[in-house]
Amino acid sequence: MRYAYGIAIGAILPGVIFMVAAVIKITALGADAVGLDMLWDIYVLWFIASIGLAMLLPLIIYLIRKDIFRQFLIYEAGGFGLFAPLWLMIFTDISGDPWYSIFIEGITDGLIGFSPSGNIEGIDISNLFLIPIFIASVVLGIIFLHPSFITKYGTTGMVSEPKPIKETTESPTTSDEESMDVDMPDVIAPTPTVDSVASLREVLIELNVQEPIINLILNSGIGTTTDLVATSAEQLASISGLDKRAAENLLMAIQKKLWFSDI
Repeated sequence: MRYAYGIAIGAILPGVIFMVAAVIKITALGADAVGLDMLWDIYVLWFIASIGLAMLLPLIIYLIRKDIFRQFLIYEAGGFGLFAPLWLMIFTDISGDPWYSIFIEGITDGLIGFSPSGNIEGIDISNLFLIPIFIASVVLGIIFLHPSFITKYGTTGMVSEPKPIKETTESPTTSDEESMDVDMPDVIAPTPTVDSVASLREVLIELNVQEPIINLILNSGIGTTTDLVATSAEQLASISGLDKRAAENLLMAIQKKLWFSDI
């Protein structure tokens, strides 16, 4: 899953949840007792539906794309952690109360629960409880959405540290080549990083490469798309266990993606 898509999903989901809650609150302004009872029932239903929505999306992803299930969970949890406090403040202000009021007065009937008689009733959230929860939520959201965290915990296989690719063949050096080396500036090969490894894994996943083959490629020391494109079909076949034709097709697909996409 692309990083921008994951961030967008994590940001939009809590935004939708708090937006509907704000609409219900705004509708309740000036309503009579009957209207308030009806709106409370709607809020209870939406509260339950919000929990179901947050749980349903990962379930759908698990059923259709198991390879990105962990990433989706991290994006969703990180999005709720980082963006939910922001959306709550925004929609609190839109619904008629100052955004900072939640830090002074807390939230009235923010949660729902069962009373001793068995009826569903609102539960207030104290500001003394809300403030540390907000701080912890934002900190965890930032940690979860950091690319290195997603790379480390969002994949199903462990990837070893990238190592330089060993040259398998050496071409004889002539005197002309030596003179050319003197005139040409030094060119530094791309160094694999956590982000480049994550980007390469994402490209391979988009090309429907199986997870074991991806891990074999990454564990061989290939840590950037440039490294992979520079690898011969014979080397790739030896590393991944693919036959030569499949390795050639994979390299060709990656080259097309590099040339004709925004990678």
